[in-house]
Amino acid sequence: MSRTSPFFIPQKEIDTIDSMNEELIDEIIGQSVDIYKVSIDNTDENVYGESTTKYYEVGFRVNCLILFNEPEIIQDDFGADENASIEMYFQRNNLSSGSLNFYPEMGDIVDWNNHYWEINGTTEPQLIAGHPGYKHSIVATAHRARLSSLQIEERPR
Repeated sequence: MSRTSPFFIPQKEIDTIDSMNEELIDEIIGQSVDIYKVSIDNTDENVYGESTTKYYEVGFRVNCLILFNEPEIIQDDFGADENASIEMYFQRNNLSSGSLNFYPEMGDIVDWNNHYWEINGTTEPQLIAGHPGYKHSIVATAHRARLSSLQIEERPR
């Protein structure tokens, strides 16, 4: 069965939408995050494919829209703790074209607002004209990561 393209949305319109959104995110809004991918070559795995110590590649900057969710205080038997999360909205074409060639994945570390965040998951919820061939954005959710569990920078002593 062959895949059809939408009749009322030509590729020229899709290109215009992508171009306007890229300009809006990159040049007007100007929000960005630094992404650190897990270094597969330097991270040792056990029999189950798990690792107690992860190492990360050199970070790179990616423009996106960021939604900071209000932190909540969690009280349990061990005391109070702060739980915070962010949502990052990436333009799909922006990530796949050019020098980035990047897709956010679970376990990637994000540096934003002087905190480190670990990506929980990604979705691609936005389809232009509801057509699966015109995926427009990637949404990544992340929670705040503790500096003590990362090998990104030396901890102060």
